[in-house]
Amino acid sequence: MRLIREDWDPAELWVTGRVSLALGGDAVAGRVDFRCSEEQVSGIAVTLNLPDLRIGEIAQLYGYVLPALPAPPVTGLRFQADAQGFALALDGLPADGGILDRDGAQALAVPVPGGYVVATLSDLTADQVEALALPIAGPLPAGLWLALPGGRVVPVTAPVPARPVASGGADGLGRPRMVPAPLPYAQHPYPGLSPRSRAIPTENGFVVLNPPKSVTPGVAWLPGGKLDGESGIEIVYKRNPLAIMGALQVRPHPEPYHAVVGGLLTFAFGGGTSGKRGLYGMGTGAVVLPRAGADASFFAFAALGAEPGVGIPAFRLRGVAAGFGWNSRLRTPGLGDLDSFPFLQALHDPSAIGGDETDPVRILTTLTGGTSPWITPRKGELWVTAGLAFTIGELIDGSAMALVQTGADFTVALLGTAGTSFPKSGDKKYARIDAGLQLVVKPTSGELALATSLNPSSFVIDENCKLRGGVGLMLWYGDHPNAGDFVFSAGGYHHGYRTPAYYPKLPRIGFDWALGGKVTVSGNAYFALTPRAAMAGGGLDVRYKSGVIKAWCTAAVDVLIEWDPFYVDAGLSLSIGVEGSVKVLFVRITVRLEVGVSLRVWGPPTGGQARVKVWFVSFTIGFGKPHRGSGSRNDLDWPATRRMLPEPGARVRLRPGDGLIAEGDSTNPGHGDWLVKASGFTFGTDAQVPLSSIGLATDAGDKPIGGRSFGVHPMGVTDLRTSQRIEVHAAGRRVDLAKWKAVPQYTALPPQLWDDSGDPEHGEGRETHLTGVTLTSPDADYGASTGYIGEDTFKFDPISPEGVVPLSADDVPPTPAPTRPGGVVDLIAATVDTTTRQARGKVHALMDSLDLTTGGATTELPGYAKTVSRVFAAEPLLIAGTSWGAV
Repeated sequence: MRLIREDWDPAELWVTGRVSLALGGDAVAGRVDFRCSEEQVSGIAVTLNLPDLRIGEIAQLYGYVLPALPAPPVTGLRFQADAQGFALALDGLPADGGILDRDGAQALAVPVPGGYVVATLSDLTADQVEALALPIAGPLPAGLWLALPGGRVVPVTAPVPARPVASGGADGLGRPRMVPAPLPYAQHPYPGLSPRSRAIPTENGFVVLNPPKSVTPGVAWLPGGKLDGESGIEIVYKRNPLAIMGALQVRPHPEPYHAVVGGLLTFAFGGGTSGKRGLYGMGTGAVVLPRAGADASFFAFAALGAEPGVGIPAFRLRGVAAGFGWNSRLRTPGLGDLDSFPFLQALHDPSAIGGDETDPVRILTTLTGGTSPWITPRKGELWVTAGLAFTIGELIDGSAMALVQTGADFTVALLGTAGTSFPKSGDKKYARIDAGLQLVVKPTSGELALATSLNPSSFVIDENCKLRGGVGLMLWYGDHPNAGDFVFSAGGYHHGYRTPAYYPKLPRIGFDWALGGKVTVSGNAYFALTPRAAMAGGGLDVRYKSGVIKAWCTAAVDVLIEWDPFYVDAGLSLSIGVEGSVKVLFVRITVRLEVGVSLRVWGPPTGGQARVKVWFVSFTIGFGKPHRGSGSRNDLDWPATRRMLPEPGARVRLRPGDGLIAEGDSTNPGHGDWLVKASGFTFGTDAQVPLSSIGLATDAGDKPIGGRSFGVHPMGVTDLRTSQRIEVHAAGRRVDLAKWKAVPQYTALPPQLWDDSGDPEHGEGRETHLTGVTLTSPDADYGASTGYIGEDTFKFDPISPEGVVPLSADDVPPTPAPTRPGGVVDLIAATVDTTTRQARGKVHALMDSLDLTTGGATTELPGYAKTVSRVFAAEPLLIAGTSWGAV
């Protein structure tokens, strides 16, 4: 067996290997998962591949005696246990089935044509039946029952077990004499059920004798439940081909809200489940009632689907869905939550949220209750979602859903699943690929994530050759604390790389293949790229077990390359071994022979170690310099460290903002005076290195903005301080920055450069440092009101002698009266860009020689010539005797 623990996820611990069954036969492939919480095992899950066992063989191990049921053989089991009980799920059945134990109540449920076979060893109350999620309404006495649609039950004719007589006698043919054996449970009567009602199993189903009567022939209305915050009022209507289920639930809600009132309605017509022709749909909604001072919250969602859908073979639409929430927040599902996201389930798995076996109360509880509900009230936030389910080319079944979430963390997400199998039809499949896709953009916080992963149902060549793996891309920008960082990973990271906590956790890309029950082959690979490192590797594990003989061959290679400073850590290993055991008298002797080699090289400075193992002898040979993790250092000097920084002109920059009109030196924006608007101006500083403090020059002295100390890790310096001082001058006079608005700028910088703790090489994440400040001038002072303006305010020139106007009617104008001769506008249009171009060129040349700017004007005026007719509303007035041809 192999014990595996991934360093990057301490909550995952599992064991894989071969397991011998109590039923006999060859060992089968199995896996044991341990659920860890706070470094303690809180639960266990076992998964086994079975060699087509009858359901009765497994049920007998738990004390149940079953007749030959019309159910396919069991091909695998999944066992999960915790402090409250256990669940044994059986694979290969047409629907969910197995044994469930909760708080001392236990039952077995097996899906069969026409219903479920349910067995229980003791009487169950109505609450226990509900807790076990049995398809029955009300309490259930001990016995073996056939649960019919609508919650009705009929006792099943159980086989009569037999056992040899205690005396060991034989019959006339020499066979052991058998007597009836008592059943492990008694068949109690069901209240109100005729004692002559029986369900007899056959190869094709059940024959029901004296079936129970329903309210009306073929119709079952089953209202029940109560509004107690845990269950709800449910209504079920089933009459072939229509099934309707609904629920109303009221749950208490923490402050500042009072309660959640939610409802759900689903229907299925003609099947309404995947693979069956029919129509299905669902609708759900809830109102969160507030207390005083809070606003009500509301959400609604609806989905409609059909099999096989509508469209052409190239593209068929199988479902649509849409929803919205007001004063509400919808939790964006992670890559591992896509299969359980209820709104996406409504598209691609109607049996989970809109088909015949829907549990409305459970769905409402999942949406709005529990420790991590999907929907929570949030004042001032709004979400909208819409999705499609489709089939492309009769090969790929997929679903896609878009989500927009407003609020402080504005989010746009695209979620989806896709799957295909080869061949598409038929019982024998040679490959199946099921994958989830997630694209999440958060513009406000500055985060983008794109990821995809294979679902556990994926396989190739053989169903025992399971595929796994995930690929993800994440980058951070803007005001995010990790702005400037990114990661691309396919299959995870190098085991020696301390991955930042905010990086996505992805499973290894690989496969697990159980060949013939004796040979298992597994392989994995990974690649990752970050701003400071690249890594890749893979491994292959081949194992054989038959009886007391075991053999194995493992190989692995891992490479980690870092820069700033440059460092390489590469290793490879190979191991081949065989193990056998033999029993001598009362002692079992195990002989193990293994040959293995491994080589690991690192640097600079270059070093490494080689390890050799032959049988029970192993030794390690070291060479060169010790590994950097052993406590040795390889500090760089300042010239080598400086090469890691941006170019000199980019290390510290001035950033003009709103209000800038022109820069004094267009060829060197960092120098010269700025021409700014009098109404206001904004500018900032930006440094690519940490700043310990920034001083703003004021009339009362420098106003400090505090940062933090830092180090230069490649140089081994752990305490360093820097400062920046800002002065602003206008018209030769220094400006008092005390009145300016100052907003410090903090940026996440890599600890591999600026770490001050001395922690070797890797930090837990990008640390935030002061890198600049944005300054905005105070609002313009336009002064107070102009006040009263009287006639004494105006100035005038006196006329002498007073009261005598200097003009008379007999005066002759010094110039002739102006006239409009016509044709002036056309003449201007014809000459404005041709005749006067030379004169304008001389003016431009003179201005250039005096270092005067022309403000972007040119010597050509083609645009003005085209608009002359629109500029002049009428012909100009001209005075006779003037030369106007050269206007």
